[in-house]
Amino acid sequence: MRWILAISATVLIGFSAPAAEPLSRTDLDKRLSKLVFETVTSGVDLYNAGNYEGCYRLYQGSLSAIVPLLDHKPKLAESVTNQLAKAKKETATDAAFTLRTALDEIQNDIRGIKKALWERLGGQPAVEAVVHDFVGLAATDKKVNFFRDGKYKLDAAGVTRLEKLLVELISANSGGPLKYTGRDMKSSHAGMQITEAEFNALAGDLVDTLKKYKVPQTEIDELVAIVASTKKDMVEAKKPVETKPETKPVETKKVLWDRLGGQKSVEAVVHDFVAVTATNKKVNFFRDGKYKLDAAGVTKLEKLLVELISATTGGPLKYTGRDMKTAHAGMKITEDEFNAMAGDLVDTLKKYKVPQTEIDELVAIVASTKKDMVEVKKDDK
Repeated sequence: MRWILAISATVLIGFSAPAAEPLSRTDLDKRLSKLVFETVTSGVDLYNAGNYEGCYRLYQGSLSAIVPLLDHKPKLAESVTNQLAKAKKETATDAAFTLRTALDEIQNDIRGIKKALWERLGGQPAVEAVVHDFVGLAATDKKVNFFRDGKYKLDAAGVTRLEKLLVELISANSGGPLKYTGRDMKSSHAGMQITEAEFNALAGDLVDTLKKYKVPQTEIDELVAIVASTKKDMVEAKKPVETKPETKPVETKKVLWDRLGGQKSVEAVVHDFVAVTATNKKVNFFRDGKYKLDAAGVTKLEKLLVELISATTGGPLKYTGRDMKTAHAGMKITEDEFNAMAGDLVDTLKKYKVPQTEIDELVAIVASTKKDMVEVKKDDK
């Protein structure tokens, strides 16, 4: 408590002492800047000495006294107030970091320093959401050839790791706090023979995802410029194909539907998958009893799932159901429940001895629907 009283007294002495003329906003900001600097300096000394509680209380007292003096900067005042409220729910160590961020924000605003791109993108939660949707989109974009004609495979754990590395990469290049822990771009993409057209399609998917999240054009341009700087390390010029007098016709790779075995095989997989996932408590298939399915309902559901797989894997059947977002609206499906359902699908495919390449491709398609089915993410709990 004495930290709050001490710093409040300092602020009152610094700003309320009688003066011949009222302080201008410019002079007020100069004094605020000096006070913030001295507060941070003292707080760092306390923190480094192991007095985390003292550091937190110093920052808390200073900011509590400063907020009323930010009436000419309402957005800044609101941000600081929110961070003060957040800090009250944290440990002294985390609270000190939260309030240090608020102090830096005041200092940067007064000095006219532009926020780092990472912050303007919305920080870690926003970047994670963008990256998640971007990977789902790029993985299904034939112009990108994400899996390099089936040469590379990614299971759910692999997708999670890829998204984590992409978030780290954006952070490291946009002023964020996360360090990139992956390999350099040239090493990670060596031998993939990525073409310029494929790289450009990938960048296009990123732009589309950013626009979907209503990211301002200035920030889109800055992030795309960062991505463009990696082009030289990712794109490999393919060697010209030597023509020979006699060449065998190039075999066209079968569509996924055919590689899965066609309609009969898919129907068998879907039938077993529905039976397994309907009894998996982690999936909560019937949404705590809210939804009921009789034999006719199960038959219709299986028919729609077969159609959906056909429509997304090059099969002949057209999907006659509702879109994923509409069909699952209000079900409050969680991310864990979606992942449990995907796990049941993988187990069923393995039971039928479906090759890993085909499993990965189908799971990638399923993963692309996650954004339309999941309404409750881990961070929302």
